[in-house]
Amino acid sequence: MTPLYWIAIGVAVTILTAPAAGALDLAEIFGTLLLVIGWFRLTRALEDLQLRLTLSYLALAALAVAVVLAFPVPREWLEDADPALLWASSLPALGFQAGLAHVMARRARAAGERTGVWWLVAAVAIGVAVVANVLYDAAGWRWLYGVGTVGLSGVMLFVVMAAVHGGRTWAGAPEPEPEPDPEPDTGVAAAADD
Repeated sequence: MTPLYWIAIGVAVTILTAPAAGALDLAEIFGTLLLVIGWFRLTRALEDLQLRLTLSYLALAALAVAVVLAFPVPREWLEDADPALLWASSLPALGFQAGLAHVMARRARAAGERTGVWWLVAAVAIGVAVVANVLYDAAGWRWLYGVGTVGLSGVMLFVVMAAVHGGRTWAGAPEPEPEPDPEPDTGVAAAADD
């Protein structure tokens, strides 16, 4: 399985599963672990990745946050705490997704793919939602209510783009194996017809 497929499945698992009240949230850990595995496979497949160190730190921070918040007590405490803490806990994962979308947009454009613009749209949508959340909570700009759906749309677009482009060589997929040469015609069939 190619690296972007691992990442797409990991992000999909984390956003499509909700923990049961008072239960251990293993789906969040599993999804983030798939994301981290996919990221490190991507870094091995593509030697020239930009933002490699930054995205590695963000992926590992997202895994650490997922492990801590998988337990019911910290998760319930965070839900009752200041909204800024809840926002801050989502930053590693969202930062990773926005950063990787930006990198994939540049790689797609370099490969001549027009669809690279959709990676950029996903990165911008995630970034807008992160900033809008701060302005909504801290500055009291209540008219920004609902901009979080833009971020969710950006994350969903990220998953779709990772699934669509996962098989491309510029996105970390292995080079396709060349087809074997057809058997040369030795003239045996022509001699048999005579």
